[in-house]
Amino acid sequence: MKSGKLLKRSHIRKVFPIRDRNSHKGLNGKVLIVGGSIEYYGAPLLSALGALYSGADLVYLFVPESNFDVTRSLYPDFIVKKFPGQYLTHAGVREILEFSTKCDSVLIGPGMYDREVTVRAILELIEGLQIPTVLDSTAIEVLKHVKEVPLSQPIVVCPHKNEFENLTLKTLKDLHGTEELVKFVRTIATEMKISILLKSPIDIIASSDGDITFNGNGNAGLTVGGSGDVLAGVIASMIAQGATPYEACKIGAFVVGYTGDYLYKQKDYCFSATDLALELPFAIKQILR
Repeated sequence: MKSGKLLKRSHIRKVFPIRDRNSHKGLNGKVLIVGGSIEYYGAPLLSALGALYSGADLVYLFVPESNFDVTRSLYPDFIVKKFPGQYLTHAGVREILEFSTKCDSVLIGPGMYDREVTVRAILELIEGLQIPTVLDSTAIEVLKHVKEVPLSQPIVVCPHKNEFENLTLKTLKDLHGTEELVKFVRTIATEMKISILLKSPIDIIASSDGDITFNGNGNAGLTVGGSGDVLAGVIASMIAQGATPYEACKIGAFVVGYTGDYLYKQKDYCFSATDLALELPFAIKQILR
């Protein structure tokens, strides 16, 4: 870890967005989340909870019409819109792009299925957006198909090991040691002009300029399904509230890890992604004291 610092609470206090006491609705982040499929309706909701409970003022969800009723019925806090069908296709892209101009950041990917038509639609969406974009799950791999970088907007990806291997076409176990892995992550970040949060027991966070930070908190309870969706929502929320993409990755990694440790003290490893999202405000308050 000689090439980067290990995150501490003091680092997060310095970069966490400060809310103006005189602000009004919408000035503290409008987040758009595009996700879901007939197979997975819960993932975009978990991302939305992560965005809301880390401080975003407004959270919008675009989901397939097959998921619309269940998504709209679960939480009154979200503004839910729909695109045609059971998963994203070209038919939904134009409306999402038009709506995105009202928002400060967009998260694409939670709950999406990697059908070919969806991959093409995500690519069309990514190339048409003008606001900071967080890519998770299926949407991460779509970056392989981008013809020219950098894109017009800042890009963040938050992959786990397998997703990063799918993006880079590199088997990470072939790398020898942490230093070689860090060097590889930095190379991908700078060549593709993106910020990367590689999720692992020690998270590796790289900026598009090649800066590196590590995050070492969290525990094995965070392997629960949906925790990555919550994390992606937190990152999108931080960007919408004014953090840079690199700062947002650092805040997201540390806050989610800290919250996982907070839950472990109460529940051992037996907590859910919903628990994680709902506990965020309490953990954030502790971090910022």
